[in-house]
Amino acid sequence: MALLQSIPTRANAAVEISSKPTQNVTCNSGVCSATAKKAVLNAADLDGMLSSGDVTVSSGSLAQDIDIKAKLSWSTTSRLTLDAYRSIAFEKPVTVLSNGGLTIVTNDGSTNGDFTFMGKGRVEFKDTTSSLMINGQAYFLFSSLKMFKQYTHNPGGYIALAKNINLSRHDLTKAPVENLDGVLEGLGNTISGLTIDDTHNGDFVGLIGDFGGTAPQDIIRDIGLTSVNIHATGGCVGTLAGAMDNGIITHAYVTGSIALTNEDGINAGGLVCGNAGSISQTHAAVTITVSGVAGGAVGGLVGLNQGACFQSTCLGTIDESYSTGAITGVNGTMAGGLVGENTGGAISNSYATGAVGSGSNGFAGGLIGSNENNVDERTDPVLSDVYSTGAVTGGTGSTIGGLVGQDIADPGITDAYWDLDTSGIANPAQGAGNVANDPGITGLSTTQFQSGLPAGFKQSIWKQNGAINGGYPYLSDLPPN
Repeated sequence: MALLQSIPTRANAAVEISSKPTQNVTCNSGVCSATAKKAVLNAADLDGMLSSGDVTVSSGSLAQDIDIKAKLSWSTTSRLTLDAYRSIAFEKPVTVLSNGGLTIVTNDGSTNGDFTFMGKGRVEFKDTTSSLMINGQAYFLFSSLKMFKQYTHNPGGYIALAKNINLSRHDLTKAPVENLDGVLEGLGNTISGLTIDDTHNGDFVGLIGDFGGTAPQDIIRDIGLTSVNIHATGGCVGTLAGAMDNGIITHAYVTGSIALTNEDGINAGGLVCGNAGSISQTHAAVTITVSGVAGGAVGGLVGLNQGACFQSTCLGTIDESYSTGAITGVNGTMAGGLVGENTGGAISNSYATGAVGSGSNGFAGGLIGSNENNVDERTDPVLSDVYSTGAVTGGTGSTIGGLVGQDIADPGITDAYWDLDTSGIANPAQGAGNVANDPGITGLSTTQFQSGLPAGFKQSIWKQNGAINGGYPYLSDLPPN
């Protein structure tokens, strides 16, 4: 499963590193520069140059971007520098076989670029003593859980996952990394087989128990977690992280399952349990099952999404993300396909497709279980350009809605939709379970969903194709497999 699978619009300008013959590129003294908007550097030619010394590939302002469309690897101590005026797209693997180096530079002249991993693109270092520099910052490389724990003892550090790692042989009873403040760069690699059986009530559970601090530069990005298997009896349970305070998670995905034996209002999310930061370009396919007495907040992506604004910065945001896992709650559960409980958070350009169920006296919605103001922070929630398709059910006394189970927030919903056919909520007035004809929420039939983008959905963000996502709208930069 790729982190990103579509290529950002580049106005047909880029240096393409591929199997094609080199053209519109000049190489002198180890520096290869584009001489036209469309340029090609043959991958074998580049490998040959790296065998004898350092090489810099520069897009310049003509080509602007660098696209890696062929495998690259070298076994010398040479350094490859990818210097892009704007962005770099890794579509194929780049492997540093010995203790060579890689430097990534974006926005060398522009201001809106980034580096992304898509398709089979990733960066692998066989030797963790190798050098990685990203936009002037040196990163520590780790290739094992032991090294990961070691580096997180230094708050504010920069660490990168050197290769795919498998944790299935580790018998864990709590989050392997209790706290992380700093930057975790996944380089398009995955961590598989994370298995945790936490029987201690009140723990923060996930790969990282508590992520983020007061620094806005705390970031987790470009990483995948696969085949996650977590069981917990209490606390706040996620997969990538339990609680997220400030900080950013972007370009990340998770697959697996969470089983909760609920003792006292346990909360859980397919990606993180609690979000008080910023989440974007993420997706989760995590089945969450709750058994026990009393419910908490359970969501396919986030359990508790907590919004707060400080001057011009707002936290508790989710953008361009989706979830597909089924949610099964118990009595009193606030269950949502994307978010269990949203208190003052802003959710945009996102969707959920998994079935959602709550026990008796609960709240269940295709997208959100309960949507509320954050009174303490004087922040109102905002939902815009969102939809859900999953079946929604609830036990005796439950409040269920096609999109939102319970909406007790000030008006802030626009261009929000649910599927009247697949959800089982066919009443067009029941977009929210407690407010008839809740403003901003509209029910559409499956045929209507598949016939064109809903009103308000921007074509620059959303696409539609009958052969992708069952014909439903999908995110241009994050199409489902």
